[in-house]
Amino acid sequence: MVIVHSESVLSLLAMFVAFASVLLFLVSAILVVHRNFRLAKRIVRTTMIGWVVWVVVANGISLLTPRTIVRIGDTYCGDIKCLGIDEVIPPTRPSDAVYKLNVHVYNDANTIKISFKNNSPFLMDERGRRFPMLPDTSVAPYDSLLDPGQTIKTAFTFKVAPDVRQLFLIVEETGPQEHVGGKTAPWWAPLAGLAIYGGGGFFVQKEALLRVL
Repeated sequence: MVIVHSESVLSLLAMFVAFASVLLFLVSAILVVHRNFRLAKRIVRTTMIGWVVWVVVANGISLLTPRTIVRIGDTYCGDIKCLGIDEVIPPTRPSDAVYKLNVHVYNDANTIKISFKNNSPFLMDERGRRFPMLPDTSVAPYDSLLDPGQTIKTAFTFKVAPDVRQLFLIVEETGPQEHVGGKTAPWWAPLAGLAIYGGGGFFVQKEALLRVL
């Protein structure tokens, strides 16, 4: 089984660019205090030019790079929440167009409990049409609370249009995420997120798709 993570090399580089830029601006501020205006201005100008070049190159690469497609049998981890499709059961009759997915959800955290509460799975076809999940009380709830390292196997059921050619599973966040117990996130965690998706200039990141059909 292959595990695909949401983090990319560009995300890590964006964090480095953000922190390096902040450090250089601090150096410039210190130079201004010491009345070395010429060098401070040069550092600020060079930093801004480098940041703009990074923004254009990084987001251009992200736009041109094909979206990651997670195959059946593999697992996709968005941070510490992991999901994988184990098996796709096609419709018994083409006119039904009902697909059942045997899936597993996994907690990749070390200390905290998580759940997929306020996460809504749906299928999307090649035309961008969305098909919501059908309720099924006969299977284990996918949004049960998971201990660190725990896996739950369950099933998703969807009724789709009969003319679909490709189907992808997507899980959309619809509300605040539930993390229970364990260590709280360090104080710098929000700053790191802001650095990657703001100060680091990396604005375009394509979400992975889990292939169904």
